[in-house]
Amino acid sequence: MGINREILSPFRGIIMDLTDPTRAFLAVVETGSFTAAAQRLGISNKQAGKLVARLEARIGHDLLYRNTRAVSLTEAGETYLPLARKVLAALEEADAAFDHPAGGLSGRLRITCGTTLGELCVADAVRDFLAEHPGMRIELHLSDELTDLAAGGFDLAIRIGIPRDSTLRMQRIGDTRIRVAASPDYLARHGIPDHPSDLSAHHAILDLNSKLPDRWEFNENGQPIVIAMQGVLAVNSAAVTTRQAVVGHGLVRAPDIFLTRHLADGSLVSVLDDYAPDARPITVLSPATAFRQNKIAAFAKVLRRHLNASSES
Repeated sequence: MGINREILSPFRGIIMDLTDPTRAFLAVVETGSFTAAAQRLGISNKQAGKLVARLEARIGHDLLYRNTRAVSLTEAGETYLPLARKVLAALEEADAAFDHPAGGLSGRLRITCGTTLGELCVADAVRDFLAEHPGMRIELHLSDELTDLAAGGFDLAIRIGIPRDSTLRMQRIGDTRIRVAASPDYLARHGIPDHPSDLSAHHAILDLNSKLPDRWEFNENGQPIVIAMQGVLAVNSAAVTTRQAVVGHGLVRAPDIFLTRHLADGSLVSVLDDYAPDARPITVLSPATAFRQNKIAAFAKVLRRHLNASSES
């Protein structure tokens, strides 16, 4: 049954009266200051302060300690914080129902993932997800820093590899192998390496996001081989290292999902494939207590479809 907007329209004002103070409180906690929270929300510091004060008055407890240097949670704030996230999710879903009364997914998802992974894979999946679920809104934060999902207010993270945090819920949605590649021009000038030991005569473009950027690992007959590389350029961007390889400046080592387009069009050629390490999983991570599990599962399904299509192209 559809929503009778004329009858229920007064409730939208009530929803917004609850939503704005809760969103302001969470923004202050997640950013660490009223100034940063106000910038995120597009309001003034004074407005942010009034919204949080309104929430505290409604609850009957101070939620934040305030001083000139920092903002921190009171004991009541620590208790209310996980409830506030659930409350905001429910309020946003109720508000979205007014705009999309026919049903389906509605509300918001806050996603964090690595910069290159987000630009090359996740952004397109977000576009298709929103087309399939017009009642949804997505906040996509791209960062190569590992983020505490709860502290950052994120519903899910997309990562390559297995997380160390065993408390997170994990869905494996794909796999990627680490490949070494170079342009045809570079290989014509420097030769094609037949074995990892041949790399001592080659130039490397190093990705500083890697734990050991100048130590490239391979696999020979089930045994790891680590080669010390001489880098002509080191940069904390997989996208930049790939572009430099395309123009012939050296060898690049990266997940194959970052190289797919260039390998397909011939601007890069994969080498030493017989020595590639085992595949690494691509995972969707979410807090075990996440409130939006149905939406997380729906987004993971769309992202899995994109990754499969990419691997087949």
